[in-house]
Amino acid sequence: GWGNSELEYYTGGTSNVATDGQGNLQITAKKADGSLMCYYGPCEYTSARLLTKNRFEVAYGRVEARVKVPAGAGLWPAFWMLGTDIDQVNWPQTGEIDIMEYVGRVPNEIFGTLHGPGYSGGQSYGKSVDLGKPVADDFHTYAVEWQPDKITWLLDGVPYFTATPNDPFLQGKQWVFNHPFFILLNMAVGGNFGGAVSPDTVFPATMSVDYVRLYQTKPTPVSFTTSFREDFSGWKKVSLPFTAFQNMDGFTLDLTNIQTLRFTIPDGSNVPVMLDQVRLNCPETVTVQNTADNGAGSLRKALGTVCVSGTITFDPALAGQTITLLSGPLTLGKNVTIDASAAPGLGISGNNADRVFIVNAGTTATVKYLTVKNGFGWQLAGGILNNGSLTLDHVTVTQNVMATDAGDFWQGGGGIYNGSGSTFNLIDSTISNNQAAWSGGGVYSFFNSTNNIIRSTISGNVSNDVGGGIRSLGNFSIVDSTISGNTSTGWFGGAMFVTDGIVHVTNSTVANNVSPEWAPADVFVGTFTAANATLTFTNSIVSSAQSNCFFAPWGAGVVTLTANHNNLFTDNSCFTGSSDLVVFDVGLEPLADNGGPTLTHALLPGSPAINAADVAACSATDQRGVARPQGASCDIGSYEAP
Repeated sequence: GWGNSELEYYTGGTSNVATDGQGNLQITAKKADGSLMCYYGPCEYTSARLLTKNRFEVAYGRVEARVKVPAGAGLWPAFWMLGTDIDQVNWPQTGEIDIMEYVGRVPNEIFGTLHGPGYSGGQSYGKSVDLGKPVADDFHTYAVEWQPDKITWLLDGVPYFTATPNDPFLQGKQWVFNHPFFILLNMAVGGNFGGAVSPDTVFPATMSVDYVRLYQTKPTPVSFTTSFREDFSGWKKVSLPFTAFQNMDGFTLDLTNIQTLRFTIPDGSNVPVMLDQVRLNCPETVTVQNTADNGAGSLRKALGTVCVSGTITFDPALAGQTITLLSGPLTLGKNVTIDASAAPGLGISGNNADRVFIVNAGTTATVKYLTVKNGFGWQLAGGILNNGSLTLDHVTVTQNVMATDAGDFWQGGGGIYNGSGSTFNLIDSTISNNQAAWSGGGVYSFFNSTNNIIRSTISGNVSNDVGGGIRSLGNFSIVDSTISGNTSTGWFGGAMFVTDGIVHVTNSTVANNVSPEWAPADVFVGTFTAANATLTFTNSIVSSAQSNCFFAPWGAGVVTLTANHNNLFTDNSCFTGSSDLVVFDVGLEPLADNGGPTLTHALLPGSPAINAADVAACSATDQRGVARPQGASCDIGSYEAP
């Protein structure tokens, strides 16, 4: 819905955007066939959105397009811009310049608008123009002339609105438009501004774009030169001696005014040279100095400042404090490590209004020694939405909430939602007391995700559907970990609900999880489709007052449930083998701090788990980091008894 309850699904390829052979780009909204899923169920419409993010950016000049919009209530074509720092500061702090918006329910008007902090959405700043006839009848030229502290909107070459920071409406508010932006063209359907789709609106509906142009003053180039030598092969970081660069008048290069960098290879060289990245005054390490949501010294500012693959640390004075996010999630759009080990007990709160972290696809991020709490996500991801590669090391994810108005299989993740193709590593960490209004109270992992749970605890999470602790459609490796006291209130799988992929559970403890009386199973493994699902237990404890496992080969795919060897169960429902033990009482202490970074279930003296594991399959340490074995053989479960 793009934050506006829109109805379209933006597709890739040429099904919704293509050139027409007459010099026009056409964005076409179509009725969907129901095979694509949107937040409200099967998508009703498809469309396209083009953007120049990470490809082309502009700061100042005349940005112009000649466009013909389609008629029809519920259509919402737009030509607009967003700040290039959106992944660091989020919307509306990044700024939005709507050069042209048209909504078919108001056929004679176009809108030019600014969105910024304190004046976004329904409180934005702008003006509309009534053409006195339908806008969709012909092509029109839409433009802004943009300079520092001033933006003027033009329709067919005639100015109709100018905004500056001194305008009465903007007094006391931030002007966030003096930095680079990228350009977007799209056609939405429905939404808060687009309005309801009329039965009379004709689909396909096409937005035609004759051109997009940028006019800028051509600067007079000034060259600065120096000589230096780097003689090496292979990859190497090269530091250019900028302070030595001078022009012909003897002036030293001012780094703040660089417009262009050009690299040339000495004449006669046939050796290919590759540049990975260019950094200008980019710190490898940035230290967060305060708990502010934004501005100097804040975590959000540090994320925008630090180099790619850099590290963010925290002032020790922040120990035990909380950073409360007031302007949206922290988006991790570049490889980064966030290490709070110097400030023990530091937390980041979503203020019960939004998620805490979003990890973009293609991004590798590591977060250490933080508490992620009080996040809120609509339809998915209460605390963290991970579409990249995320490692949580000594992190607690707690008291986050995912909400929905109508559940569907793709919705969930009270604590964390891992998207398709993502990688998730949970190390010495805790996911506890999160709630999903649909599935995966603690963790939801979508198709084709890779998940590694190592020496960690998933406890006290609740889902209103399935998978109180974990909802898995991807692949999981769970080693030396505890899944305890989670609840699914809707159906099977108080601990885990597995329908796709491969899940291996080794030297772990699954205990005291709860599902409803009419669906009494700690662990569910099954399939409803042609996909295969595999779950294996090795050296693990599964203890429940209900059925340990439920096996459901209800689809065309192959379902495999294997108790590999030397497991400890309280019934035979997990297809126990000859080396497995089935007992009434596995001999567990309550979940508690038994040493190490996470809570564990200690083994009572005389527990049948002691010395009963297959030593050849045991890991080197237990969940707390205690070496295995401590006795004649290692113990079953995540805890090694002394």
